[in-house]
Amino acid sequence: MIKKAIKIISIISILFTILIVSSLLLSKYRLGKYNNSVINDEIIQYNEVDRLFEKTTDKTIYVFLYDEENDDCIYLDEVLLKDISNDYNGIIFHDIYKVKYEQSYRSYVHQLIKNTYQIENFPAIVAIEKDGNNSFIKKDSFEYLSDQEKNEKNLHEFLKRNNFFEISHKD
Repeated sequence: MIKKAIKIISIISILFTILIVSSLLLSKYRLGKYNNSVINDEIIQYNEVDRLFEKTTDKTIYVFLYDEENDDCIYLDEVLLKDISNDYNGIIFHDIYKVKYEQSYRSYVHQLIKNTYQIENFPAIVAIEKDGNNSFIKKDSFEYLSDQEKNEKNLHEFLKRNNFFEISHKD
């Protein structure tokens, strides 16, 4: 009788463990598939920004210097921009392109990007134009800071200055 009870308990324990593991795997899969971003989905290499100018007739391109492993980038992308989008009737910022940037403060690429876009802080969203020499001219920028209140205010002002809210209105 005791052996039978131990067998039943061990089978129930194994089934319960399988249920928990499969539930965790399913949850991880679903979370990985969820995209909370409200900007252009395309991720462009930092040295391919020129092709954005070929794809559009707009003079100004908006690049989001983005590192998918950086918590500040993810927060800016999926929380701050999402909150502003919700405030403006779910507006999607199609004209902001993610430019892949893996942060390495010791690298040549890091300094090159800072110089090219004339910024000091990452992540950043930079409005750029091309001049006659195929160089980028910074028109405006939003640079992420450690001060949360300033980030929200500065991001909103940047988007407003660059007319992202013209087609939408705040309720």
